[in-house]
Amino acid sequence: MSLAIPEARGGAAVPAALPVLAQVLHWLTAALVLGLFVSGVVMTQIGEGPTADLLYLCHRTAGILLLGTVLIRIGYRLSAHLAGRWHRQVASRAVHALLYLALLAVPLLGWAGSSGFGARRLLLGLSLPQIGPEEAGLGDALLTGHAWLAFALVALVVLHIGVAIGDYLARDANAEAGQP
Repeated sequence: MSLAIPEARGGAAVPAALPVLAQVLHWLTAALVLGLFVSGVVMTQIGEGPTADLLYLCHRTAGILLLGTVLIRIGYRLSAHLAGRWHRQVASRAVHALLYLALLAVPLLGWAGSSGFGARRLLLGLSLPQIGPEEAGLGDALLTGHAWLAFALVALVVLHIGVAIGDYLARDANAEAGQP
């Protein structure tokens, strides 16, 4: 499936809109990242207690939803052969590759860190499988890595937004000039 369609003037190809499923997965990912980042900062600042426990529970659940969403996104992109608009620029490709890497690594580090403390419970009575021994004593280090990488992920998201705005402005300027 190609994302390029011929443009009326000059026959140059312009990127088509992404399929609806790709757009839904994109914005679901964005919403989850935003919610997870905010809840992660808030829950670490309020200390202990029932509110913090509920936030940790919701954060773990949303983190697993993010991991599942990203895996579905990757599978969909590969199976539908979606190139996206960013295939033209090396910088955009690098940002997207780092975004996907961070979107996988952050929830996996959080899961491993939570496993290190035996905190595997999710909402709806679900529980995550243990992915590391509690006795290893790596929970703190894994969660510290999880937090630092989450901040790096937010920086990548800001960079991604900047690249997207730049791409939009360049397409708009080219359209006004009659160029592809």
